[in-house]
Amino acid sequence: NSLDSLVGKFSASSVAIRRIIENLTDSIMRSFKNLFYKIRTPLVEAGKRRALTIEQARFQFEGLGMDIEATMDSANKAVLGTAFGLDEAAMAAAMFGASGMRAGKEMTTSLRAISGVAAMTGSSYSDIANVFTSIAGNGRVMGNDLLRLSVRGVNAAAILGKSMGKSEADVRQMVTKGQIDFETFSKAMDDAFGEHSTKASETFKGSLSLVNSAIQRIGATMFAQGFVDKKNLFNAITPQINELHEALKPLINTFNDY
Repeated sequence: NSLDSLVGKFSASSVAIRRIIENLTDSIMRSFKNLFYKIRTPLVEAGKRRALTIEQARFQFEGLGMDIEATMDSANKAVLGTAFGLDEAAMAAAMFGASGMRAGKEMTTSLRAISGVAAMTGSSYSDIANVFTSIAGNGRVMGNDLLRLSVRGVNAAAILGKSMGKSEADVRQMVTKGQIDFETFSKAMDDAFGEHSTKASETFKGSLSLVNSAIQRIGATMFAQGFVDKKNLFNAITPQINELHEALKPLINTFNDY
């Protein structure tokens, strides 16, 4: 009886151990599955989006008569070491180009200033770029621009005052009169926040963004050549499709009559 009882206990233990191992295995498999999806999203979906955005930006550079490689270099310098992507900086560069700005120190400073303000406020690059490109398009800082930055936690009037050696009240008065141009504004923002944009790794959110950005760069590189190949394919088959359309017109007309 004692032996039977002991065997029973061992059997019960083995069942429990097997169940523990099964649960542990299931947990590990779920973890790998979640990790796969977390990597796949920035690698495939975000990588593809980044490659398409960069391609569109380069297309705009060419249309605006901008130096493509020099402009891409300015964009890359502005986001190097930050949590932001080259694609967003390239699109902002294209919008600056539409305002007459060209690749060089001013372009790099302006794009880096966006990185700094975005990092400081926890905003997206595109969100802050909209404010900057609006100012560049108008050619001067307006009251609404100060308000848009204020709601994001940046007292732009105070920063401009410090840069220009004037009081905040004087700056606001100058803004009302349209006396502060984009170059002055951009330089002040870059001086205040530009270098801070590379310190994203000091926060959890920033370090996670850096990892995602690195994975997206891999994805963008993977898709870039594929897009070129597909573009050539689509351009090659388009005339054939047009010829097919012409050949099918009598059949289409007969179908419509019927």
